[in-house]
Amino acid sequence: MPEILSQSQIDSLLNSLISGAAEEAAPEEVVQSLVSDTGKKIKNYDFRSPKLFTREQLKLLFSIYENYARLLSSHITGVLQTYAHLEIVEIEEQHYYEFSNALPDSVLIGLIDFDVNDGDDEDLVIMDLSKDIGYASIDRLLGGSGLPLSEDREFTEIELGILEYFLKSIVTLMKNVWLDYLEIAPRLTKIETNSRILQGIGPDENVVIVVMNILINETPGKINICIPAVTLDVLFKKKSAQTKRNLRKTDQLTEAQRKEDILKAINETDLVLRGVLGKVELLSHELINLEVGDIIKLYKPANALVDLYVEETPWFKGEMGSLKKNRAIAIKETMKRGSDPANV
Repeated sequence: MPEILSQSQIDSLLNSLISGAAEEAAPEEVVQSLVSDTGKKIKNYDFRSPKLFTREQLKLLFSIYENYARLLSSHITGVLQTYAHLEIVEIEEQHYYEFSNALPDSVLIGLIDFDVNDGDDEDLVIMDLSKDIGYASIDRLLGGSGLPLSEDREFTEIELGILEYFLKSIVTLMKNVWLDYLEIAPRLTKIETNSRILQGIGPDENVVIVVMNILINETPGKINICIPAVTLDVLFKKKSAQTKRNLRKTDQLTEAQRKEDILKAINETDLVLRGVLGKVELLSHELINLEVGDIIKLYKPANALVDLYVEETPWFKGEMGSLKKNRAIAIKETMKRGSDPANV
């Protein structure tokens, strides 16, 4: 593996530690060596604030919002009646203050409640939409060509009402891509245009940022979805619990089907049913000398019941009779398997 230190680097570090004068340049040299060996960019890891989500969980989110981007492209194209294209760029876990500090003062932000908790608390999710995309959408919804404003200004109350209608349809669409994993009911609770008054997420709280590029007609922009760690943790826990329930349900259905198949196979199995009047032991010469009209004594009373065998196992006792000019046996008793008969 190229990440393993060479023997000379290990000896150098050990010697510097033993002498008590480790040089500060040594770690930098090791990092430079790793960069040159792997050819990859190395990012510093802060051990005081470790990441809360695994690479597999972030890949799952990437897959979910990749589908969301495709679905949203078709939806916006239909609503605005013009070309719209979205693609997911990256998903990254960071602190909330890193996200909020990167926002300008004047923004177009939708506050979303994912509604995954059973309590009354909101499961806050933030969707940041480029203002140029907002103006272009308004222009297109009002019958224009879908171009952004030449100069930046605040949204009017009427424009915010139009954007609220537009964003509600975008947020509701998010339910469809989560449906394969978890049932949620996201809803737009509020639109904010000032990033400095956003509340509900602590500055040091971990969040996952979903970054998407959007192009409406010829207007480019971005959609950033900020999901707090608390909300995302509840989502993953509910998904895991639901997966276990589905597995148990599947196991129960599989077991029920297996039993049904076994019973069906047993019901369709051919078995030999024999009625035994009685048993007697004969010598071989007596058997050879038997002729028509000879009588064999069975050592059973004349009114004794007949033993009914299923294959080689006695199951019932019955009484000899006839039915429609055929010999028949009426079952009178059920026998204990391999034991004495038990009266029914």
